[in-house]
Amino acid sequence: MSASSPEALSAAFAHAINARDVEAALELWIEDAAILRPDGQTVRGLDAIASALHALVDNGANVKVEVSQLFSAGDVALATGTLTLSGSDAHGNPYTQQSRSVVIYCRGQDDRWRLAIDAPWGLPSP
Repeated sequence: MSASSPEALSAAFAHAINARDVEAALELWIEDAAILRPDGQTVRGLDAIASALHALVDNGANVKVEVSQLFSAGDVALATGTLTLSGSDAHGNPYTQQSRSVVIYCRGQDDRWRLAIDAPWGLPSP
């Protein structure tokens, strides 16, 4: 899966997760990428990110990503937007959860954009 822009990357990520294709979603990350948790801890590296993505898929979550602002400088971009997770909980009750996300993308030598740092719940409080 290839992404020609950060916006296309966000759409490709949501599509892969909604298709339950963790491998395709994982291809969109750099090797030493990180996810920032709300408590400030980081999930670092593809193996750890794969586990997090499997948990998302295994829980039946659907993902929608909306990029509201994008700032770029050469091969690096920072985006803010809204992440919406939806699905059904363990009791079959539907849920929708929204958060303000912050994402840093980088463009590799192959001209493909990839996720570098994802703060899906926004930046942690100091």
